[in-house]
Amino acid sequence: MLHSILDQTSLPLLEKVAQFGQRRHEVLVGNLANVDTPDYRPRDLPVDQFQNALKDAIEQRRLNESGGTSAADFYRVRKSPQANFTDELFKAVEAQPENITFHDNNNRSIEQEVSKLTKNMMMQNYAVQLMTTQFSLMQSVIAERP
Repeated sequence: MLHSILDQTSLPLLEKVAQFGQRRHEVLVGNLANVDTPDYRPRDLPVDQFQNALKDAIEQRRLNESGGTSAADFYRVRKSPQANFTDELFKAVEAQPENITFHDNNNRSIEQEVSKLTKNMMMQNYAVQLMTTQFSLMQSVIAERP
């Protein structure tokens, strides 16, 4: 019962955003730790693919809630929005070089890595804050407080 109540909120998707942010944080910190390592190639998670999966999950959820009234919706396979988040989205891959390669065959940029890390932390904090707010609202409703 509780599981189905939580599934009707944005909590499952926010949880995926927070998990993605945590995993990406680990990868980006690894890039910073190896900034002076010869032949090291920075890694990252597939952010664009994750954003597409998130967009698809939101659309799938909207479709599931509306009952799919259009002809196009009729032919779509109804699935759980969680199915969009494969393990591949959480695996680090070599990042595309964004700057020159140095003489030690490393294409480091502390500024770019710190910028990515900061943006990622902000995104993850925002997701956690939204989750906390939703839990507080549910707790108020359960306790019947205004």
